[in-house]
This record gives sequence, structure tokens and C-alpha cells, in this order.
Amino acid sequence: MNRTIDIRGYNPADHEAVTGLWKTVFPDDPPWNEPATMLAAKLDFQPEGVLIGVANGAVIAAVLAGYDGHRGWINALAVDPNHRGHGYGAAMIEAASARLKSMGAVKVNLQIRGGNNSLKAYYESLGFEVENRISMGMLLN
Repeated sequence: MNRTIDIRGYNPADHEAVTGLWKTVFPDDPPWNEPATMLAAKLDFQPEGVLIGVANGAVIAAVLAGYDGHRGWINALAVDPNHRGHGYGAAMIEAASARLKSMGAVKVNLQIRGGNNSLKAYYESLGFEVENRISMGMLLN
């Protein structure tokens, strides 16, 4: 059952709600993903990639998306656990994808942690496909 969600750009008044949502949804994130710092960096770099989902006046979802000049990236999606199963995540991905397309993206990528089969199945249900790639990273200390 889909319920109504209002999707809009970030407003500074959203700060506490968004960082609180991030801490709830991603409690085991590493220190370099500290919500307030990460959000501030994203807003400095590409604020149009921060979308907020509001239902009944409360922030219940957020997505961080980015455009690298060719591809779009869904960096992170958070939906309040008490509001899952109503199509809000799909609506956020759809809005972020439309925003990325308007910026010039021809494709949208995302990454999930290995072994997270339920999230993999969720994104596949939205049209994403597993690609033959290896994701690599390096911390810059």
C-alpha cells in the first residue's frame, strides 16, 4: 500500500531530523561517515543531490545522490524503519533518478555491502542489475 510522501530538496531546518534518521538507519557506519559531517560535505559539493521525504510533517526518508559528469550515483538511501513497506524508498529512488537524469546522467549506479541479499533483491525490484564489477576503496588518512 503506497501512502503519500512529499519529496523536496534539503532545508537547513531538516538537519536534526536527517542526521537522526541517518544514525537510526546506519548505526554501524564507520566514523568517516558521521552524519553531520557527511551531510555538510554533500551540501557544500552538490546540494541538489540531497532529497528529503516528508510524510505528515515528519522527515521519514532521505537520499544522497550525485552526478560525476556522466553517471549518477545513489550514495545512500535512508527510510525510517517505522515507515518501510509503503513505497517510500522506491519513490525516493525515482525522484533521485529523475534529478540525476535532469543533470545529464545516462545511468544510475549504487553500491551495497556484500551479503546483503534482501537489499540486493529490493534494488533489483526497482530495476537495478548486478554488474560484473569489483568495487575497491582506499582510505585517505
